[in-house]
Amino acid sequence: MENNNTLAVKNTAKHSVKGFIAALNAKRKKLMLSISTMVAMSMVTAISAFAEGGGAGTNNAGEEQFNTVIQFFATWIGRIGLVVGFIGAVMFGLAIKNDDADAKTRGLMTMASGFVVYAVTFALDMFGITA
Repeated sequence: MENNNTLAVKNTAKHSVKGFIAALNAKRKKLMLSISTMVAMSMVTAISAFAEGGGAGTNNAGEEQFNTVIQFFATWIGRIGLVVGFIGAVMFGLAIKNDDADAKTRGLMTMASGFVVYAVTFALDMFGITA
């Protein structure tokens, strides 16, 4: 059977708490020193980098090619949107004939989503793509 009431056992418990707090403070100090060093080094070693090319309003060849590719995809995505809208309109028309509420909803949602996709292809300048 152990005797936990002696002074030696009581003092070790206090020392272990003090040791834990001291170790925690040491880790905190080390962490703060590391963070301070990283911040100081990032301020000292800051480098300004500029892209090669013309001024702010000019397009380089890479940007023109990118815009050309995006215009090509936007054209075809708009056409696909029109087809989806047409299919939705046909679905809605057939649902009116059967008087089916779920089919009407599905047809209207398909038609609306197709026309939204078509409309987005006209708003490419909103996304920074010039014609």
